[in-house]
Amino acid sequence: MTDFGTWCTLGTFVPVGDHLAGVIESNDDAAGVAALAATLPDAYAVSESLAKIAERHGKHAVAKFLRNKLPTKASARSGDMGEILATAYLHEERGYVVGPSRLIQRDHQEWAMRGDDVLGAKLDADGKPHIAKAEAKSRLTLSKPTVVEAREGLARNDELPSPHSLTQFAERLLSTADSDVGEAVLDMQLLEGVRPDRVAHLMFLFTSSDPSKHVTADLQAYAGAVPQLAITLRVQGHREFIENAYEKVIAGGS
Repeated sequence: MTDFGTWCTLGTFVPVGDHLAGVIESNDDAAGVAALAATLPDAYAVSESLAKIAERHGKHAVAKFLRNKLPTKASARSGDMGEILATAYLHEERGYVVGPSRLIQRDHQEWAMRGDDVLGAKLDADGKPHIAKAEAKSRLTLSKPTVVEAREGLARNDELPSPHSLTQFAERLLSTADSDVGEAVLDMQLLEGVRPDRVAHLMFLFTSSDPSKHVTADLQAYAGAVPQLAITLRVQGHREFIENAYEKVIAGGS
């Protein structure tokens, strides 16, 4: 668990037209690093594998195993951290089922992932799924071009989840305690199709700067039919936050 409430101040949502924007502000970067370091291993490896390695070879072997899974380049770490935080936000603060991390399936630790950054789903009272499609961006200073890039990501595939990403997401859920959600997502995709009224967008921005004017302008200009939520997570030291979280895991101190 990322436990945003233990190291962040979660601001109230601000309406922008028919949409919402919010800011999450770190009030304790060190506590945030500790929380992220504790959750990073499960973003890159199946927890059962980590448990077996720890049982057979000890904690230091787990750290050695993770060195082969975690990215080493600062840019790759930054991108992954944005996705991990956006996924945690959808699950912990918005109540979506997010399933096992898609980063576990990556072929190489430095390769960028394709498809939708983050997907989540939850069932309504009738058992019908609602899908959250998220685009995550992580930058030390987050300017207008990055917000434009995030909007372009959300707009892909007619603003709907890509069929391939959604199929993989549902399939990952089938072997978990949330298999009913995975089955509902597959049923919708295969039998009915995904409609805009079953989709919500999350633009998740992780930064040290204040991109609020760009976020407001983006939401004001949005003319589509999908409900929009823009969340900015601000930390005091963006580069240091990311580096310290990953290095804590690699050192075996998580």
